[in-house]
Amino acid sequence: MQAANSALIFDFDGLILDTKSPEVQIWERLFREAGGCFDHQAYLGTIGSWDNSSYEPGVHLARLMDHGVTAQQLLERVRQESAECIAQELPLPGVEKLIVRARAAGLRLAVGSSSPAAWVHGHLRRLGLFDNFDAIVTFDDVHKSKPSPEIFLTVLARLGIGTGQALVLEDSHNGVLAAHRAGIRAVAVPNGVTMGQDFSLAEEVLGSLDALVLGKYFLLAA
Repeated sequence: MQAANSALIFDFDGLILDTKSPEVQIWERLFREAGGCFDHQAYLGTIGSWDNSSYEPGVHLARLMDHGVTAQQLLERVRQESAECIAQELPLPGVEKLIVRARAAGLRLAVGSSSPAAWVHGHLRRLGLFDNFDAIVTFDDVHKSKPSPEIFLTVLARLGIGTGQALVLEDSHNGVLAAHRAGIRAVAVPNGVTMGQDFSLAEEVLGSLDALVLGKYFLLAA
């Protein structure tokens, strides 16, 4: 596809910023302290989706602890502790370089995330990346999060482009599935938490954003 009026759509959590590792590590510690075991496989199924209740670790941990603490209190504790860790993090490898490369190639940039706007906008501003994006769509802008295609279809609508003019970058199965349902090609860049998920719907699976060859997906000017 021509680079002119084409777009690269980034997921946020786990692709631009490692927001999942701290959360997983805290859940692991709390389950271990309570004498239980955190269900990694079940947790993986929720990644990439904001309102996915297929696995609620707080519910299981509250039952295990059995001393009056509620699932909501545990969830808030984990979110607060992980947020403190994430607030110190820098972008994942290749993010900033890819933004520069994509801009130089004439591509438009967007973010399509299942997280709330305050979270996504806040971190993008903290990292100095916010102004690089022509459109930012979050869970606050839609009715359904990934794996529904609504987030990505909303990105396309805001950019005024078609499905064939975009490429999605995702770190999770739910994200790649959402892109597939929207009719947009996707490249998977899993992280330490999502590695091993089913990425069979992706065009390819890369070790980092540094490995993405834009010329493979866009017709770049010589």
